[in-house]
Amino acid sequence: MNKEVVSMTGFGRASATLGSRTVGVEIRSLNHRGLDVKLRAYDIQLAPEVEGEIIQRVRQRVARGSVSISLRGEVASGEDDPFAIARVRQMHAALDGLRQELGQKQPLDLAAVGPFLSAAKLGTAFEIPASSWEALAPAIETALTSLRAMRAREGAAIRADLEQRLTLLQGLVEKISEQAAGIPSRAARRLEERLTALLGATPAVDPARLAQEVAILAERFDVSEELVRLRSHFDHLAALLAGRSKDAPGRRIDFLAQEIGRELNTLGAKVQDAPILSLVIDAKAELEKLREQAQNIE
Repeated sequence: MNKEVVSMTGFGRASATLGSRTVGVEIRSLNHRGLDVKLRAYDIQLAPEVEGEIIQRVRQRVARGSVSISLRGEVASGEDDPFAIARVRQMHAALDGLRQELGQKQPLDLAAVGPFLSAAKLGTAFEIPASSWEALAPAIETALTSLRAMRAREGAAIRADLEQRLTLLQGLVEKISEQAAGIPSRAARRLEERLTALLGATPAVDPARLAQEVAILAERFDVSEELVRLRSHFDHLAALLAGRSKDAPGRRIDFLAQEIGRELNTLGAKVQDAPILSLVIDAKAELEKLREQAQNIE
């Protein structure tokens, strides 16, 4: 199955009802060189089998990125709320009694009650045994589907930008190719002008020797191999952007961008020609923008 271009940034949310409890599931992903999956459960004790199933599902759906999975226990409808007013009053009274016992005169602010309620809630964590995986699995899949949908939407925008930059690069390389075809004649003209300046108006330059020197310069400045490799890299990059890859294309695109940069560097070093060097600089600037954008692809 071919892999489309998707972003490494995404978010998905879902919930599952397990008995009298509701479990909220959130999955976030950010850029990362590889695949890094972290699972955090708040107020929940996960069975090792459930934890393993969650991580396996994520690895099946995500190829690259830093993925954070958060599970939080919530109160289902009909259950007494541990943060009800009576609980708040009870906690406030207990803390106020402690204040008086310690001899502190400043009245107790309600804002001080919240952290103690949160700490007390930690002791009410419930378990999700292996037998509850079937009830939790649909929520994990729903959150992953939302995550993938967001990554796909952002990936489509990134792909359009990369295709535009690839088109610009191809145009610059074709201009370089056109300019490179005129290198021998420009080299001959410059060489003849230099010799004339050195020897004066005396026509003492042997045309055959001049042609030989020009041929040597043309061979030295020949960039046909670099142009062939650049076009090949462009074709491969276009195929990856079109989704014709069995693996996630992000790393391959990054590798191709590096190879394109090497060819441009080689081409610029070989050719001592101002018009071509100007085009090479423009191509490098466009390639850098492409490489930066490619860092966001799975």
